[in-house]
Amino acid sequence: MLEYMDYIVKAFEISTNWPATASRNGAFSHMNGSGYNSVEFEDNMTATSDNLLNFYIPNVFKFQLSNKSSPFTFNTIDITTKQSINGSFAYIYTNAENLDNIVKNTSNVNLLDIVDTYQVNNKKTRGKYSSKYQGKIKSLYYGRMYYPSSFLEAMVIKKFNPSTQVIVKWISSSNNCNIVTGYLQRSNNRTFQEFVLSSNDFLCGYKLLHHFVESPSKFNNSLYNNSQLSVGAEAWLSVSNLSPTCSSTLRYCTHSASTGRPLMLTCSLNPIFGHLSSTYSAKTTSNSTCCVKYDFNLYSMESNLSLGTEIWKNNSEFTSNKIKVQNTHIERNTSDISNKIPNSDKFTISEEYHSISNDKQKKVLNDLNATFTSSLQKIDKERSLIENFQNNMYDKNFTSVWKFSTSLREKNLRILWNGKYKDFILVAGTELLQQENKDETTSDFNKNGFPYKFVTARLGFQIQYSS
Repeated sequence: MLEYMDYIVKAFEISTNWPATASRNGAFSHMNGSGYNSVEFEDNMTATSDNLLNFYIPNVFKFQLSNKSSPFTFNTIDITTKQSINGSFAYIYTNAENLDNIVKNTSNVNLLDIVDTYQVNNKKTRGKYSSKYQGKIKSLYYGRMYYPSSFLEAMVIKKFNPSTQVIVKWISSSNNCNIVTGYLQRSNNRTFQEFVLSSNDFLCGYKLLHHFVESPSKFNNSLYNNSQLSVGAEAWLSVSNLSPTCSSTLRYCTHSASTGRPLMLTCSLNPIFGHLSSTYSAKTTSNSTCCVKYDFNLYSMESNLSLGTEIWKNNSEFTSNKIKVQNTHIERNTSDISNKIPNSDKFTISEEYHSISNDKQKKVLNDLNATFTSSLQKIDKERSLIENFQNNMYDKNFTSVWKFSTSLREKNLRILWNGKYKDFILVAGTELLQQENKDETTSDFNKNGFPYKFVTARLGFQIQYSS
């Protein structure tokens, strides 16, 4: 679940047409690390599997109150309690436009916009609210102070042009711990780069992501190409102790041609630590998603299997009319396209064409018309299935979502619930760990029949309200 400040950063990215989204841990959760993650950069290529398997579970009771004081300023107050009462105050100022159309309060916000879930690139939404670059530098200023620890953090985002963005972060504490981290991000249609420099151990890094857009070929059975192959790599070096590291990730995204449901496969390798992992994520329906991850270490030969799923609940009465109207609209578009396709009875491309008297030429023309008609109809059918599935998912009025994940090596069960109640956003979660019950005697074991017990590792509850 995105916090309010992360939600504002995500709205800023959409407004400036930057291909990014806030990370699952929030843009400000780890100020000394990358923190600000984008769906297009290498460090977040596995965001879908992370959202389904390693989702954040709160460990405290937290109440967050936020509001939009003006079209360009936003603030929030947090109060947390576990063993003691702590709090924080955060403030954001930005000169980005169209935020009024993007930022919603907790009573009107769509859960898909604030819950970390399957990463579907909704270009239609970005194009609807994004503003054209007119030579003006887009900026965002963020600051937060924690009480009573007096811990400070700040961030500045500067977008100089449509392809270049700079981010600077600071953290400061009372024990003279000051860290400054800078990011230079560049993007174009297919390639995304990020340069990172941090004062923490003089850490420097470079990240690269490249999209290979497939082109139609005779080996591709699907006429409507909806697949994307991406390759990402990152390299890090700590100048203070000269310790390097690197990793690479391969990601393949596609949609089922028969159902329109998205699928995603990833494979990651860290050659220095010998860690190899592969994931498979799929939306089985518009209300459910499943994910499987397999980890293997080339040096220690250890392995792990993780499973995760999420189930969404929506208000079917609210969305039924939208889906009917949308299906009717798609059927009309399909019929209009079919009517404009030339066939064997009439030729509709231009009235200036005169009839062909040669029978052989007529036969060739009819064969071509029949071939292109069936091909274009198949393309339109596949496109309609994919767009219809995605539009139905975004048009549904989701009210809550359940998340479950487990790991064979860690022997745990993670449960998270996100939902809306009136004007509030509620989050509740827990993590159960399986431990061997060493206190059980032989007689007790025979009586209970189970030598293990489950302990609660994490348990938390959050309430969010924004106006």
